[in-house]
Amino acid sequence: MLKSIAVMTSGGDSPGMNAAARAVVRTALYEGVEVWGINNGYHGLLNEDMYKMESKDVGDIIQRGGTFLGTARCKRWTTPEGRMMGFQHLVDRGIQGLCVIGGDGSLRGASLLSEETGIPIVGLPGTIDNDVWGSDYTIGCDTAANTIIDAINKLRDTASAHRRVIVLEVMGRSSGWLATVAGISGGAEYILIPEEQYDLDKICTDMKAAYDAGKRYILVVVAEGAGHAQDIGPVIAENHL
Repeated sequence: MLKSIAVMTSGGDSPGMNAAARAVVRTALYEGVEVWGINNGYHGLLNEDMYKMESKDVGDIIQRGGTFLGTARCKRWTTPEGRMMGFQHLVDRGIQGLCVIGGDGSLRGASLLSEETGIPIVGLPGTIDNDVWGSDYTIGCDTAANTIIDAINKLRDTASAHRRVIVLEVMGRSSGWLATVAGISGGAEYILIPEEQYDLDKICTDMKAAYDAGKRYILVVVAEGAGHAQDIGPVIAENHL
């Protein structure tokens, strides 16, 4: 068994990251393993922003959103030189293993570090996009989907009262899972995702026909990888909907 490990959260924050980090810390401590917390992801590792953790350090966080360890993007980690610097910072403290809680980019960075140095790494897929291969449900995706469904239910009341078309943009750079699940569950009329092409002009024509037939509102859910609400909205408005 390893004698010392470190844990970090990286990339976009997602619900459940705190609970995951808490589980890592308390399980390791129970097994007699020393645990280091790394603040602000790979950026913190390169800046040696880390500290030894005790059980009390993860108290009263399981119900909180975000990540108590902080997170950040780090371009330096994309270079072999940056990763070797981070590895040396781990070695200097006797850290023998690393747990990375993050999305596809964060886990790719962890995989490269393991391949280049041989250090054991456990990756916990924490991303609301649900786009990590091999995972049915990533940490945070279900909570995010339910948050969007709640927003759709509230937006529907205003849309119906004012006979509006409302375009709701959600996360999903390369995966439309979040938009699809939330859109279907929330009863959106249109769901735009990066995996499927769509004809916005035809959608506008269909919308106009629906309004002419007495439709009071239309909800459109768009994944960020399929377009942006501030671009799609004006196109719909130009079609006098």
